[in-house]
Amino acid sequence: MSKVSIIVPYLKGPAYLSECIESIEEEKLEDFEVVLVDDKDGHDVPEDIMAKPFVKYVRLEDEVEELPPLPGYNLDETGAEDESGEEDDNPDDAAALHESKDGIDFSDDDPEHENSEEEIILRPFGVATARNIGIEKATGEYIYFLDGDDYLLTGALKQLVTLADEKKANLVTGSKASIWFRKISFDWEKAKKESEIEGVHPLEGDVLWERFKVNFSAQHLLLRRQFVLDNELSFDRRNTFYSDAPFVVGALAAAEGSAWIDGDSYYIWRHRNDPIHLPALCQKKRKRRGREFMESYEASLEKIKPGQTVLRNLIDYHLCDFAVRKYPERIKGEVAIKFTHYLKNLQDKSIKKMFSHTQKWILRFLTMGKYRLAKPYVKMTRAWHKKRGLFGKPIQYYRFFDKLIFRHMKLKENWVFIESFYGKYYNDSPKYLYEQLLRTYGNKYRYIWCLNKKSPMMKGKPTIVKRFSLRYVYYTTRCKYQIYNTRQPQWLKKREGQIFLDTWHGTPLKKLVFDLDDIHAASQNHKRMFYKQDRDWDYLISANRFSTDVFERAFDYPREQILEYGYPRNDILYAENRDEIAKEVKQELGIPEGKRVILYAPTWRDNQFYGKGQYKFSLAMDLERLRKEFGEDSVLLLRTHYYIADQLDLTGLTDFVYNGSKYEDVSRLYLISDICITDYSSVFFDYANLRRPILFFAYDYEDYKDEIRGLYISMEDDLPGPILQTNDELVEALHHMDEITEKYAKRYDEFYERFCSVDDGYASERTINKVFGEMTE
Repeated sequence: MSKVSIIVPYLKGPAYLSECIESIEEEKLEDFEVVLVDDKDGHDVPEDIMAKPFVKYVRLEDEVEELPPLPGYNLDETGAEDESGEEDDNPDDAAALHESKDGIDFSDDDPEHENSEEEIILRPFGVATARNIGIEKATGEYIYFLDGDDYLLTGALKQLVTLADEKKANLVTGSKASIWFRKISFDWEKAKKESEIEGVHPLEGDVLWERFKVNFSAQHLLLRRQFVLDNELSFDRRNTFYSDAPFVVGALAAAEGSAWIDGDSYYIWRHRNDPIHLPALCQKKRKRRGREFMESYEASLEKIKPGQTVLRNLIDYHLCDFAVRKYPERIKGEVAIKFTHYLKNLQDKSIKKMFSHTQKWILRFLTMGKYRLAKPYVKMTRAWHKKRGLFGKPIQYYRFFDKLIFRHMKLKENWVFIESFYGKYYNDSPKYLYEQLLRTYGNKYRYIWCLNKKSPMMKGKPTIVKRFSLRYVYYTTRCKYQIYNTRQPQWLKKREGQIFLDTWHGTPLKKLVFDLDDIHAASQNHKRMFYKQDRDWDYLISANRFSTDVFERAFDYPREQILEYGYPRNDILYAENRDEIAKEVKQELGIPEGKRVILYAPTWRDNQFYGKGQYKFSLAMDLERLRKEFGEDSVLLLRTHYYIADQLDLTGLTDFVYNGSKYEDVSRLYLISDICITDYSSVFFDYANLRRPILFFAYDYEDYKDEIRGLYISMEDDLPGPILQTNDELVEALHHMDEITEKYAKRYDEFYERFCSVDDGYASERTINKVFGEMTE
């Protein structure tokens, strides 16, 4: 087997790179080298990778001189583009703007850059330069392109090298698929294939079209090195986003008759789910994309030889696809005029028939140069699809009123908007802060509670609004103070002068946001959305130093804005009348006096879900057995997580099992329970304030720890109670609670000091004095 040089450009993301290199090692190639080209942007290459004998490390800045400024760009000494370096919307040939009687309207700003604080930088290096240097440093018979944040399915590259040797081919490729997850979590059901090709075929005709219909990426391309040198193939280092296409089209054009594909060899293009700290190139925003695409298209045209119909049709298809997806944001000025020219001169006009009805109209308008007709048509169709029809959801119309009317009304300085768990309950820290406000300020403030149903526990006479109603939009726009325990709606734009207080909803056990590698939930935009929303928080409450450290890192949130005051919802656990409250709660639930109350409060599993925000849960606890063992002197109080969509069937267990899942305030349930059983829910952090026994029924502990999210603390070493993985162990523990309490006494004290020592019954008072006291001074 011939030697292969694997060119791996690397910018940042050492964890990605480690998995990439591991996948190469798993190929078990006989003779290979990895030319690792480091563009060095703050993240060093891990030492264990540098030490590998097959790695040829190249530091890009040692190999390349600074590029001169691009035409149309004004650069300072640091390479930062100033405000004049935006897309040229006023080409010199003004007459060309009026090819049709409609002309062109370029007055609107690019919404993708609205309010963007990102510094626009023209890097002197980049992936194109890294690959060119990699080609220069390569010594193998073949060169192969693998990005540092992607990986190979076992055998993928070995299959290509074997095929290239067998066919004496100049170019060999395979299939590609994309996924959000690490290699250890790879699942074909969650992957998206770019093509449907099986087996070995010459890379021509329909096979060529199928392989490159999505993009012209150099990834997963194996090329004979001498072939690359003879044809002077290189990447355009001036093109940040679209340097691949001319290189790949040139290689395909030159390799005609000597190009093959093994459709069973798979390259995995891994999406990055952290576009804030570790964005992939395609997740970065630059204003020059439209111009760069056109430059790439024109360069690709020059590579195609007469008679290479499929290649020409492919690049024309990508031209049309870019037009329907990026008009008008990326297609302006000179770029728009060029699009019109090339759309008029497609080699095969039938390519336009491959697009949807609405997309065909966009192409028709652009082909005729009727930009002023195309622009409103695009906006209308996007609004239509966003609304999913003519009528859409009511909230979409309420926001229209908000934009036209509500936001022009004066902010109400004494209005307080409060929401807990998306308006489902009157509970958690927002409830206790509200009641503290009532005690402290009385009627000085007007209170607006978001509740889908009024609570019988509600104190005072607040205004009640349903979530996402017209009144909801009105009050969130006009209230100066807003209190949430999760995140505010994505669409809610904070006004100048508003104060947002987020209480969060628990000391974190499971990893959060930017501490997560893979996100096993319905939305992979979680990090981007969270970051955008928490920028609006003026204050964030923390229950302990541990939480403060986690929130600062995992939320990327300023430490000086974190109020390490304890959780307001835990104030009730220290109340002087807590015994009276407990008696009242038992009466509400119908639990007999004198019975031991065992609280079972499991969390949801975020690898088990129906769809976005809809989770399911299987009860692994043997309730019938527990009833037989402990039914005479005990009852079981169930408290499932609010995310769980399933309704539990408790038929035949009503004399033993009490379902407290719909009881609004879990803090009141703590007061009536003698033992708490949980798993990975953060309830035990709060419950530990009572210093009562805690058991951890973690029946899927190994899977949960290693394959789902991972945990912040060591369950074996830090928990104030035993981990029980079977029903037998659970029953045995419940029979010997005195021994367990004694065994875990020291660890419980350490746990309490670490996580509960801030709570003392006055968290609400401290928070209200800080937030509202400062504002009224």
